[in-house]
This record gives sequence, C-alpha cells and structure tokens, in this order.
Amino acid sequence: MRPHKLYISILLSITTLNLSSQYLINLNFESGFEFESQKILLTELKNSTSKKQIEKIVRKQDWIKDFSLVFKPFKKEVYLSIVNREPVFVLNNQFFFDVNLNKFKFDNSERDLVIVQGPVINEEDILLLIKRIESVSNINFDVNKINYGYVNGWDVITNKALIRFGNNLTERKFKNFEYTSHYLFENGKNPSIIDMRYKDGVALNYGK
Repeated sequence: MRPHKLYISILLSITTLNLSSQYLINLNFESGFEFESQKILLTELKNSTSKKQIEKIVRKQDWIKDFSLVFKPFKKEVYLSIVNREPVFVLNNQFFFDVNLNKFKFDNSERDLVIVQGPVINEEDILLLIKRIESVSNINFDVNKINYGYVNGWDVITNKALIRFGNNLTERKFKNFEYTSHYLFENGKNPSIIDMRYKDGVALNYGK
C-alpha cells in the first residue's frame, strides 16, 4: 500500500552577509515521513544560511531518490518536493539497499525490512534470495532475516521456517526449493528447517 503523503510547511530564518530574511519553505515528502534522516534534514534546513546552501544540503542526502526545488522569484518562498528511496533490506546495521541496490546510510529508522548480517560480498545474492523465496506461489514465505557466514553459508529466516542454502546459490537449489515447497503444501507439512545444502536432496527438520 502506498504511504500517505505528508505535507509540511516550516518557517526558516536564513541570514546572508548583510541581510536578515525569513523564507517559508514548503516541504512535501511525497513518500511519507519515514526516516530519521528526514528529521535531520529539517534541522539542517533550519540552520542553512543561503539558497545555495539549501540546494547543497538537499543534494547530499543519499536517501533521496528524486527532488524538485523551486525558489519563487521576488518572494521569500521555497517549494521543495522529495521522493524517498524505498529500502528493501538493511545490511549489517550500516546501510539500506533499495531494489536497484542503491546504497544509503542506515539511520535506525523503525522499518519492516529484511535484516541481513554477515560478510556479504555480492549484495545481488540478497535480492536473489528474497525474490526466489517470496515468489513461491503455494506457500507465502516472508523473509525476515538473512544470515551469511563462511561456514554455514546463507541461512534465511522466514515466517514459516529456517531455509539453509549453503555457500553456493545455484538454479538447481532454487528449483529443488520450489519442488519441496509444492510437496510441503500438498502434504500439509510444516518443517522448522528446510536444508538445501545436500547434493542428493533436501533435509527437513520438524523440531523446534
């Protein structure tokens, strides 16, 4: 569901070298008010001292996907419209990544995102895991957390089970996972662990 738009007007005092002026900044967050970074932006805008600095502040925000900045001529009024990047997962509590793997700094915002931990080299593997697991049609797997380690490889924690893929993500493993999901659905089985690391098949664990 698309988040509600939030329109905010804030009055900022902007002081140039020889002139003290007040600008009304009409700020429109088109994607909603979601990030702690947005609160920081408001503070930085309030402390800005010129039109040039306002533009510089906006351009340095890595969480902004697109923006429109208009200074009304002969008026002390600014119109700023911002579209946020939409994060898919957060890696090692350091960076958000969107669906195009654009990286922007994690700011501890409370979001319903996939949490990823581990020495991940290729972030595309994370998107691949999320896409292939959540695209299974008969069981609604929701990926909550992904752990990666050199020993165990990829461990994916979902709302249904822990899915273990090992170090190598291959098409054969994903196909076996799809076949296994169909089998589980048709037979009404709910394992706690689905282990895809075996060459000759899949191991299912029904323990807690």
